[in-house]
Amino acid sequence: MRYIGPAGSAAKVKALVNMVMNINTAGLAEGLGLDLETLMEVFGQTGANSRVLATDGEDMVNRDHSCFFSAVHAAKDSGTALALGKLELPLAAATYRQYRKMVAGGLCELDKSGTAELTFKGRGPKTRKQNK
Repeated sequence: MRYIGPAGSAAKVKALVNMVMNINTAGLAEGLGLDLETLMEVFGQTGANSRVLATDGEDMVNRDHSCFFSAVHAAKDSGTALALGKLELPLAAATYRQYRKMVAGGLCELDKSGTAELTFKGRGPKTRKQNK
């Protein structure tokens, strides 16, 4: 445990953590538009490496978006971070729009990694029947 500051400070840190995670996930989904397995290997050996690469990269490749952190929560938390920001947050705003697009498209029950379904050329969301 770590003391962050007066009441409400820890909530701001949580919003920031989730904002960065959501930005990283959305960016990974866009960056993995080529040969996915090769890019994952290369990313893992460069400054593009991240915990999100480890947790979501394979799910994006396999189109397995079992829900651990839903798109609806990613949209909510991205919106919270935007509301808390005292400066312009263009990356957070773009990520918020991406997750809102997922929610509006009926993909809210997918994991945040499902943002890949919006960015891979020629892909669209799999239906539940196809996942079985």
